[in-house]
Order: sequence, then structure tokens, then C-alpha cells
Amino acid sequence: MRAARWTARAAALAAVVLLPASLLAQGEPTGYAGVEARDVSYQAGLGIKSVSEVAIPFAVVWPASTRLSFDLGGRYATASRKSSGDTTVTISGLTDIQVRGVYQLVPDIAAFTVSANLPTGKTQITNDQLLTLGAIASDFLPYPVTTFGSGFNVTSGLALAMPVAGWALGVAGSYRLNGTFTPFADTSAAYKAGGEFRVRLGADRVIGQGRLSFGFTYSTFGDDEFGSSRVFQSGTRYIGQGSWSFPVGNVGLQVYAWDLYRSPGSQLVTAVSTQKRNLLAFGAAGSVQTGRNVLRPQIEYRIYTLGDSSLASAGRLLSIGAQYQLTVSERFSLLPSLRFDTGSEYAIDANGNPTSQSASLTGWSAALMLRATM
Repeated sequence: MRAARWTARAAALAAVVLLPASLLAQGEPTGYAGVEARDVSYQAGLGIKSVSEVAIPFAVVWPASTRLSFDLGGRYATASRKSSGDTTVTISGLTDIQVRGVYQLVPDIAAFTVSANLPTGKTQITNDQLLTLGAIASDFLPYPVTTFGSGFNVTSGLALAMPVAGWALGVAGSYRLNGTFTPFADTSAAYKAGGEFRVRLGADRVIGQGRLSFGFTYSTFGDDEFGSSRVFQSGTRYIGQGSWSFPVGNVGLQVYAWDLYRSPGSQLVTAVSTQKRNLLAFGAAGSVQTGRNVLRPQIEYRIYTLGDSSLASAGRLLSIGAQYQLTVSERFSLLPSLRFDTGSEYAIDANGNPTSQSASLTGWSAALMLRATM
């Protein structure tokens, strides 16, 4: 009985390390749809007044057997950026669609996944739309959609899990092979992002009535190509995560922290390095059961730094929000959520480093998701 419990926990950890947890759940097909909205407004100082986005996500998860699962998902989105001169540039369209398959090679021990990014998203972007895309492609400020189209790519991965000395340990590795696509409207030259190799490690342990979890992710990239030239080498990425979950009465609490560090990249044509950057976040989340429904409040604080030789302050963000899971029936649930943000962001100079000039920002996001079991 004890071995079975540890095996199940280790398998769950492997799923977190590499795979969406919903893919490993057995049962009937489940569909997801909804709407997500996000708006961020800035005070004077950055040359921008606001960035907004509305996205319509959709997904289907199909557990084909006790070992094999599939899912498919994508979004339709509209993103707008308003400059300080009241010029608004909008980009709209379907994003790329992702399809995935997961096969448990050894049930509860080893899982193999293959995913494909189908090139259904909007590409051939105009020059004035690049600033809008740059605004939503932010690690610091989360948007529902951060990129519309990136061409065809395939990712394969393997996750393993096992109990070791009272811990559930997981390790996973994956490789993404990218195809070419035409990113700009004013040229037919093709772009190909370098391949990504990723390794993830995780550890999980029950302590009293709580649970302690750690994770670490390492990603390295090949050279990006534009036309017939190698143009960019992305920096290595390191992500560390930790959380502690525990009950307080009938309320479940979790405190967590994560850190994303990107080492400097390199412009291969000019031999100029890009800035290193770091994003640190820590927060707390709760889970309050009210009959069949669940309220999940959350608070989070982010610290963003970047620079050449040393990291300098580039932004701060405090977010407060909540999600409510409303179980309408055994087959149908509604998940409304609301979030408010306040913080500041620093202007960036011509070399890509933060200056001493900052601007306050405020933002909100709202979503309504529908989940239906077929």
C-alpha cells in the first residue's frame, strides 16, 4: 500500500514536470472554451498609454485509453497598443494550434509525449504591429496570448518518476525542432528559431498535513536563422520553483516563489550581446471549499531586473485576484476570475538597459471559462 502511494505521487510529479496534468486524467472527453480580457494603463514617461488584449481560448482533451491521451487547443485574439500620441495599432487573428499526445510507457512511472505546433496563427506582421507584439510578449506582465504565429514545430519528451528516501522525484527532458515561417509582411525571407533542449527536475514530499515541492528547469537553444544567415543566439534560461501547501482549518493555503533568469543572448551578425534579465515572483494562494464550489484567492509580487554587467531595476508588480469554480452539474462547470495589478516599469535606453525614469501602471484582467465533459 505504501509503495503504491509513493508510485502514484511520483507519477503525478512527473506529470507536473513535463505534461499538463489534465492529459493524464482518465475519463470522458472534456471541452474548454471562454473569453479572457486584459488591460494595462501607463502614466506618462514610457511613450505608451495602454496595452489591451481579448482572447477566446478553446481546447479539447480526449483520454483515448488508460495509457493514451490527446489534446488540442488554441485561441483567437485581438491585441492593441496605444501610444502617448493616441495612435492605436491592433493585431487580430487566430493563434497557432497545439496538438499533443501522451503515452504512459510504464503506467505511473514513465510517460512519453509528442506535441506539434500547427502554423494556423497570424504571421507576416507589418512594422507598426511589431511594437504591439513586443508589448504582449512580456515575461514581466502576463497576457493571455504572447505570440500569434511561430510556424510549425514538433516537441518530443520523456518523463520519469520514482520514490527515493521519502521523496517523490521526477526528471524529464524534451527537444523542440522548429520549422520556418515568414514573420514580416515586407519581405519573403523565412525565419527559423533555433531548437530548444529542456531538462526539468522536481521533488515533492508530504510533511505533516502539508506538502513541500521544488522544481528546476534548464533550457538551451540553437542559433536562429533569417534568410540564409544565422542571426541570433538566445541566452540560456533557468527557472527555479518552490511551494509549500498546507491546510488551516477547512482552508487550503499555498505559499510559493519562482525565479526566471535569462543569460545574455548574442546578435550573431553584429557580435553584440543582449542584456541578461531576471524575474522573481513570490505569493500566496488559497482554496476555500463552499459546497461543490471552490474559491481560489491569490496575491503575488514580481520584481523584474535586467542589464549588461549587472542587473538593475526594470519593474515592480503587485497582483491580487481570485477564481471561483462553480460546479453547475457533474458535466458542466463555470470558472470566472478577476485580477487587479499595480506597479511601475522603467524606460529602456537605446542599448536596452533600464534608465532612472519610471512610470506607474495599473491593470486588470477578467476571464470566464467553461468546462464541459462530453
